[in-house]
Amino acid sequence: MSDASNTTTRGKRIRWMLAGLLSGLALLVVLLQASGATPSGILRTLGAIHWPFYALIMAGQSVMVLIAALKWRIVLSETLNYKAISLGAATSATATGTLLGQVLSIQISVPIVRAWVARKYGIGAHAAAGTSLFEQSLELLTLGLAALTGVLLVTFGPVVAGIVMLALLLVWVPILKPTLRFSSQAVRAIGKFLRIGSATTILADGLNQAADQSPAVLQKLIGLSVLRYALIAVFNVGIVMMLLPGLDPLPLFVAYPLILLLSSVPFLPAGLGVAEVTWTSALLLQGIDAATAAETAVSLRIVSFGGFLLAYPFLLLMGRKTRQ
Repeated sequence: MSDASNTTTRGKRIRWMLAGLLSGLALLVVLLQASGATPSGILRTLGAIHWPFYALIMAGQSVMVLIAALKWRIVLSETLNYKAISLGAATSATATGTLLGQVLSIQISVPIVRAWVARKYGIGAHAAAGTSLFEQSLELLTLGLAALTGVLLVTFGPVVAGIVMLALLLVWVPILKPTLRFSSQAVRAIGKFLRIGSATTILADGLNQAADQSPAVLQKLIGLSVLRYALIAVFNVGIVMMLLPGLDPLPLFVAYPLILLLSSVPFLPAGLGVAEVTWTSALLLQGIDAATAAETAVSLRIVSFGGFLLAYPFLLLMGRKTRQ
């Protein structure tokens, strides 16, 4: 590819990232204006989280990053037969990618940072980024199944939801690879239809690569994804319960996979705007007024990000100690 083509592609990516950031901020501003939320209300809501709880939040963020790093190491080992990257280095790379994902899209920032770190261990940047995308694709598939369970539970009740999920578990191994292939083709077709091929092609390639793996590897990775998303759900719903004591947590747990799935749009950094809108909608369904719901949704992002910032130096230090 010529230098001019590289420059053009880089320029398109930068414009795409800026458009995502500005779109998320605009959506957030519209939510705050429409709901009547105020900065003073957000500060008042944040006051419900006492400082000692941030240690627990920091620990939760660290565990979630560690699980994601462990999954990436498994993918490196199984797809490239490469075991030289330590868990510390993989953790610091994942943490840095997540930090940049608050401004850029996480689906873009994490593979880029991991590829940069992997080059120091003799792994090609393209191969390292591909393994990261593979790992993220399986997470999205797991999240989609969790969201389907929540929709079935709300629409048809626990009996139907339980029967459907039991049937899926019984035929999980034989249908997993065809499901991944079909998902890859569907994502690619959606990208062409919406003319956002560069973003969806990355995800489609990751799903296709996942379909090439052995069932044992896929089950191990999906098991870790389920564990990680369970921790994320407990983490976020727990914070919301601290911000708004007295809420019924069950509807929030049911709605959370769908909230997280909608927030995983590759176009937006960390689901900016979309996450707040979906959380606000879930709280409105519980009878919370619009202003309080929006203030709680924004406060959730601030608290989560604050806990991550507290944990980040320690996660980064793990990689530096490993290199030393």
